Amino acid sequence: MLIYGECVRCAKVTHYFRRDLNLKFVLQVFRDFTFIGDKQYLKDMLPLCLIVMKKSLAWDKDDDGLIENSGTADQTYDSWIMTGPSAYCGSLWLASLFSVIQMLKEPENGIPEAEKSSWLEVFEKMLHKGKNSFEEKLWTGEYYRFDKSTGSHANTIMSDQLCGHWFLSQCGVDDSFVFPESKVRMSLKTIYKNNVLGFCNGEMGAVNGVNVDGSIDTHSIQSEETWTGVTYALAATMISNGLIKEGFKTAEGIYRTVYEKIGMGFETPEALIHTKKYRGIGYMRPLSIWSMLNAWNRNKAQDGHHGVSS
Repeated sequence: MLIYGECVRCAKVTHYFRRDLNLKFVLQVFRDFTFIGDKQYLKDMLPLCLIVMKKSLAWDKDDDGLIENSGTADQTYDSWIMTGPSAYCGSLWLASLFSVIQMLKEPENGIPEAEKSSWLEVFEKMLHKGKNSFEEKLWTGEYYRFDKSTGSHANTIMSDQLCGHWFLSQCGVDDSFVFPESKVRMSLKTIYKNNVLGFCNGEMGAVNGVNVDGSIDTHSIQSEETWTGVTYALAATMISNGLIKEGFKTAEGIYRTVYEKIGMGFETPEALIHTKKYRGIGYMRPLSIWSMLNAWNRNKAQDGHHGVSS
């Protein structure tokens, strides 16, 4: 039987020290503010974001501007362990730095000027260092590697490697200073080729992890799964970056699998394991499908700035 002390210890490992949850809170606040423009909301939420970011700063152990994963279940892929800098948490970290800087620069945000200037200095310095480290440590020339560990799966092509960019693209901001457009598009094309087209004949969305030789990463159960919500978010990111056909092809695979092949449209599962199993029915993450609509509307509003890919 699990005693109280063990429950507290587990909660600290899986939640209090989760690298991604703090950052997603900040990103959701920024997203909501860009959607509704409510200054009172910003005044209420920005102080909380600063508390969260202050805690998260401690996760940069080597002062390179990037937070490091601990090699434990410290993020949502809790059986797919990350060690050191990682594409998933690194992109979320850079996006959250960008977001909190934008909110601090917003007029009438409720933060005293002296405190605002102090935080801006910290976060802007961290973002500058972090984005350089992200490129130097994780960019392979075609995609951002899974993490900087010494494990065999360190170079895995992860479908969720641009999660931070997905959040910012939903806000309609220019984040090319943080995520260079050419590298974003190269990463998306690499993911599409390997994780989408190279998996189940391109008819089941994006598998979470693919090795550089094109085989599925079987390092953990989560690396070989397809996550419904991640696939929809990836599709939205493709659409935001002008890869229209690729985005809808990616989403079509998971949609047809869930609705037409396994009949789980109204109990959408979190994860599919190839074509035989699924888990986590009625999950929240697949609501990311709405980000596809937002991406499509923003793309149309830009009047074909990216163009439609061939």
